[in-house]
Amino acid sequence: MTQGVNRKMSRTDLSFWQAAWKQFSFHPGRLTAPSTFDPFLTKYLARVNEGQTRDLLDIGCFPGRFLHFFAKNLGYRVFGIDFLPETAHVQRWLKESGVEAKVTVADFFHFTPGRGYDVVTSFGFVEHFPNWQEVLDRHIALLNPGGTLIIGMPNYRYGQYWLHFLLNPSFMEGHFIEVMDPKKWAAAAEARGLEVLYAGYHGTFGIWSRLPGQGWLHLARKILLRLLDYVARAIDCLKFDYPNRFFSSYIFIVARHPGLKWSAQTLG
Repeated sequence: MTQGVNRKMSRTDLSFWQAAWKQFSFHPGRLTAPSTFDPFLTKYLARVNEGQTRDLLDIGCFPGRFLHFFAKNLGYRVFGIDFLPETAHVQRWLKESGVEAKVTVADFFHFTPGRGYDVVTSFGFVEHFPNWQEVLDRHIALLNPGGTLIIGMPNYRYGQYWLHFLLNPSFMEGHFIEVMDPKKWAAAAEARGLEVLYAGYHGTFGIWSRLPGQGWLHLARKILLRLLDYVARAIDCLKFDYPNRFFSSYIFIVARHPGLKWSAQTLG
């Protein structure tokens, strides 16, 4: 693994994440909630056949929703890591929902499991660090030859930047917006010998944000967010799928580690 990566370079700390999750009022019942990401993920990860074992590590796994999805829907043996103390509850939550998992409470930058994984994922993690190439190296170091790397992050650039600026400028705090560039990630992955399967945007239009303040400003932001939500719903109803850098709300990077020729069928 790359040495010298330090969480202190992040704009987020423990109190930041604890406050964020408290605002979202997470409860274990949401582990089974469907995600708009699910169809995309199943394009690159077919279900593991009975009798076979494939191991998946999710970095920044709290509260465990993706671990539940990968285990229940795709048959992976799942592992997770997160530095939030509340992560200690995730393994129990998953077990209560029928999923066996091994979840570690630790800082990713000091995580040395002494083994690799067939799939390594992280969602909404990498954009909190300016030294993103070193973060990428640590992801790759945990990947088995022939394995698959999936990195997801929000898109707060272009049109999304202005929407978030109007709704809640502080929402973008803790993020390095310059990291949100799929071309950068594709080039870095290829330079490290990975085969890039996808590097781009997800969805046509979407927006989510916490609304700060009170009084008329809060009301105006609430009305704007409601209107934007109606636009997003209308686009979904029309089945209009046009990933774009301006208003797509998310970015995905999918890459394969050098090794056996990859295809969804190889999991069977």
